[in-house]
Amino acid sequence: MLLFITDGLPGIEEAIRRVYPQARWQRCVVHMVRFSLSQVRSRDRALLAQDLRGVYGAGSRREALEALERFREVWGARYPSLVAAWWGDSGALLRFYEYPEVLWPYLRSTNLMERFIREARRGTKVRDHKFPRPEAVFKLLYLETERQEGRWGERRLKGFAEVQETLERMLQERYAPRTQTLTQNS
Repeated sequence: MLLFITDGLPGIEEAIRRVYPQARWQRCVVHMVRFSLSQVRSRDRALLAQDLRGVYGAGSRREALEALERFREVWGARYPSLVAAWWGDSGALLRFYEYPEVLWPYLRSTNLMERFIREARRGTKVRDHKFPRPEAVFKLLYLETERQEGRWGERRLKGFAEVQETLERMLQERYAPRTQTLTQNS
């Protein structure tokens, strides 16, 4: 596993590190933007959204950090806790810049997983209170997973074929067994 993309659930980064120590964590930028916009006055939302777009829409991590600095200068006095949250989570919010650029739109958000959850809920809601045993719910979720996997198996992410080798190399480098070179003094 190279990267987990989640919302800002407290403790999630530590849980990921405990189970997958080499994996990285990307906080969902879409969730953070939505949260941020809900915390500001309505008259400030459009300008703040535009400044945030400059952060996560930058062409490189360096440009994103420069945009984040401008964001702090413009909004820091008015919304100090919001700006502090973006600075505090900037490592996790901007982690997608470590991956090939063609994948950035997919790595900034948890939309694919949210879609799966919505489909699973829809399948269980229709049959609400009609499950004869608890195992029936698990079977339904399994079947929905199979259905979604079939749909996802046919789907191709734009640009993925071009960067697949890069991702495989990143995975191999991250999880390759660490070998020690023996010397005469060892």
